[in-house]
Amino acid sequence: MFQFINRVSCSYPNKNITFKIDESSDNPYYLAFVIWYQQGKTDISAVQLCETENFVCKLLDRTRGAVWTSSSPPKGQLQIRMLLSSDDGDEKWIIPLNNIPQNWKGGETYDSGIQVD
Repeated sequence: MFQFINRVSCSYPNKNITFKIDESSDNPYYLAFVIWYQQGKTDISAVQLCETENFVCKLLDRTRGAVWTSSSPPKGQLQIRMLLSSDDGDEKWIIPLNNIPQNWKGGETYDSGIQVD
């Protein structure tokens, strides 16, 4: 039997959504990251990773809870798109102001430049 749990509203004053690159990531062959400082009652239900030059996007896999992964991530500077879903069924895509740089490294954190309430 499955038990569904509602998301608990979180508050991180003065904190933007941040991407923490997992130490197991190996540029340019494998990328895994956790999304930190997500506020409010929405859940991130999907994440796309896009090349900023050619704007080719790919949907990421969600593994180990909040870890998003891509084997063979796009090259160059990366834009992340996140699909926010609420308990009442509303969904919307958001695009952070800041991109993940081309020379990203495992263990590094990158500020998205946005907050979600």
